[in-house]
Amino acid sequence: MRSPILFILDRSNIGMNLVFTSAGDNTRFHELWPGEHYDIYVIYYGESDENYEKYKLISKFIEKRKGSKFQNFWYFYFKYPEIISKYSRFFILDDDIVISAPDISRMFQISREHSLDICQPSFSDKGVISHSVTKHKPGLLLQYTNFCEVNTPLFSKEALDSLMKVLDPKLIGWGIDYLFIWANGLDREDAYAVIHMVQCVNPHKNTKGGRELYKIPGARFRRRIWEEYAKRINCPTKFRKRRYNAKTGELV
Repeated sequence: MRSPILFILDRSNIGMNLVFTSAGDNTRFHELWPGEHYDIYVIYYGESDENYEKYKLISKFIEKRKGSKFQNFWYFYFKYPEIISKYSRFFILDDDIVISAPDISRMFQISREHSLDICQPSFSDKGVISHSVTKHKPGLLLQYTNFCEVNTPLFSKEALDSLMKVLDPKLIGWGIDYLFIWANGLDREDAYAVIHMVQCVNPHKNTKGGRELYKIPGARFRRRIWEEYAKRINCPTKFRKRRYNAKTGELV
């Protein structure tokens, strides 16, 4: 019989956790994500003054700027180092990810308690499953792996800094998930994990009202941009995804 793992949210960690998204006009993040154990930072690339004001109400920070999520995070990271220095964990989420505030808090806590450099919630089969290693597995707390997906990574400050040393703002999503593992060490067996105790939904594109990504210049060539950049820095364009040890536990 598995020993239950008791999660008691630690209010002393408030302010140490940062949630970042690059938000457009086809999202419900402002209804789903607000919580007590982290701060939300937003770069808004949309066109609606009404939506901007809605997002502003639930954000600690918001600014208007065009670009993809990691292009905008690159800008934010280097423009506001005094903000970055205040936080120890960074959850960089696509704006359409369906995840609750309690589960966001739980992600931060599990990440910290298990000293994970990079992790992500598991994906429910109610949405897109792009990689089998990230699909939700009932009965697991987490499974160590060598891959976390670009739409939902949660970083320690040290892992984030390692990524930012090599991240090129020309990259548009594609390949960044391989880049941040490579930047932090490909062969580590207990540093990266999929958190199966937490599920989220990556909505199918037919429920998203179209892909706003394609409004970004160069988006249709994002794979080629990644492959050319990876070759230049000697980073593998992809690698075999592995699963390592799993930990079991129950939320009580």
